[in-house]
Amino acid sequence: MSNLTVPVDTLVPISQFGRGTASAQFTKVANGRPVTVLKNNEPMYFILNLHDYQRLNEMEEENKQLRDQLARQQVTNKEYTHSFDDPSQLEDYFDVL
Repeated sequence: MSNLTVPVDTLVPISQFGRGTASAQFTKVANGRPVTVLKNNEPMYFILNLHDYQRLNEMEEENKQLRDQLARQQVTNKEYTHSFDDPSQLEDYFDVL
């Protein structure tokens, strides 16, 4: 897994969920604090509330739109900045246009 920075106070071992403490963790999430579930001492799952999940999706869509806009602008300005090793990469590039 790549390096990941997670606040220590959000870490919860997955074994805690089998001990009847899931309710306390979901209360944290409801109060706006995400929970990072550890499996074998590695962050494996992230529990978010609905608002944070929706915001994450919105940010992802905004990012995609910005990338698409930049690609269209580069084509319009004939700023071809991409090279492709095989045809499938070219198809992926044109999918964003």
